Amino acid sequence: MAKKTTVVHTNTGPGHRGRFQAQGLKLEESEAWAVPIPPSTEEGEAMLLKLESKLVGRDAKLRKDAFDEAKRFIHKSYNAGGINAERKKSFLVRSTRRERVDVEILNGVAFKVVRNT
Repeated sequence: MAKKTTVVHTNTGPGHRGRFQAQGLKLEESEAWAVPIPPSTEEGEAMLLKLESKLVGRDAKLRKDAFDEAKRFIHKSYNAGGINAERKKSFLVRSTRRERVDVEILNGVAFKVVRNT
């Protein structure tokens, strides 16, 4: 009887992936990461700010509160020990149907440490 061969797949890509997104009826902007070291709270805030700076006029003003909520989510995640699994969280813009800011941790860990960058 032949022996069974076990194939082990190794992931050689970055272990920590995710993105911030601003979405709506006529908008889709994002700021993604795929890194070997988990992003810190400061790095998360910096990426969120970079995404916010891509928006202009009404899109930026409309999502101000949603961006603030996403920033609080980063801090709450840090206080809870970081995010260690896939996690998707949307912050909806009040009085709209589709306008929002998303935080997506797709693989690995995020917001577990504080680094002075």
